[in-house]
Amino acid sequence: MRLRNTATTAEQALNSLIEFESTVKTFPMLHSVSVRLATQPNIIILSINGLDFFGRIDSKLIHQLGSNLWPYRSRVETESIWNRHLHTDLCSLLSNALSHSGSVLRYYENLGTRWIYGVTSNGFIEMNQMHFRTILSNELIKQGISPSGKISHTPYGEVVESFSVPGQQSQVGLVCKVLYGRNNGYSSYRLNWGRFVLVCSNGLTDFRNVTRDRWLHTNNVDISDFVSGSVSDAYNHLSLVEKQIADAQSRALNHSLLDQLLTRLVFARATKDRILTRLDHEFRDTGSNEWSVSQALTYLGQHEKAIPLRVQDDLTRLGSSLLDHTLEHVATAPATIDSSGFYDILR
Repeated sequence: MRLRNTATTAEQALNSLIEFESTVKTFPMLHSVSVRLATQPNIIILSINGLDFFGRIDSKLIHQLGSNLWPYRSRVETESIWNRHLHTDLCSLLSNALSHSGSVLRYYENLGTRWIYGVTSNGFIEMNQMHFRTILSNELIKQGISPSGKISHTPYGEVVESFSVPGQQSQVGLVCKVLYGRNNGYSSYRLNWGRFVLVCSNGLTDFRNVTRDRWLHTNNVDISDFVSGSVSDAYNHLSLVEKQIADAQSRALNHSLLDQLLTRLVFARATKDRILTRLDHEFRDTGSNEWSVSQALTYLGQHEKAIPLRVQDDLTRLGSSLLDHTLEHVATAPATIDSSGFYDILR
């Protein structure tokens, strides 16, 4: 997920969110619900007991409303099913599922219009973001992990705070980003751990996701236990990564498998040429082994700005998979096709 950096403090960003959420109201769906699509694009209207609630249709709201019809489905799966019913019986299906459901609409008013903020269960527990941050920061500081002062936002407006992790003297280190959830029934609190790996001798780093621990609004897990457990798991991962690097460095490169991988890539010819050029550089620096292939791909994904953003992400993901798995495993893996009918990375 791409983050947008903002020139503000964590306190300012969270207090602004808290101030806004103080205006959010609740309305339990205990009556019949009528659902219709507005004439303007991407707007859905829920009418309940004489009141209209407007929602901006995005993947978040689709997943929240659609889960009443298709529970336990992923966001992508739900969106795909939603679109198949969009021009036929979607509104009637939603009306039947939401009527007398007991689910709670969370909404705010703007210029006399009620806008849907989210949909929750009646067991939803609100959390003050500053309260959460105070407990979380205290626990992280005990581990030597402190706020870096860098604040960003997700495309959904969630506040993300970066923390500085000590002990980054080895080839592999940790980065920590905390996402503060919104009280909308969809956004959970998350500790996002990433690993960084020193790329060759040029001092640049590449970043790869390690894990994402979630604290849910209906969770009875103590926040302190949640944080300490997450930190412990992240550090345990580092020793595993060091071993994976050593293993990849010891595996001599099978050029036939590499050719097979490059042939199956869905990337444009220009991107493949960049990969070949970077591979030559890595082979000279770190030898002809599978670690060099992983480094070449992740370097391009993180530092080659001429490559489109989506392809950069794919290259980083592919390079990371070559650290987690052997070249043979990745090059011979079956092709996957997304919900739109397109190949993922390998055809």
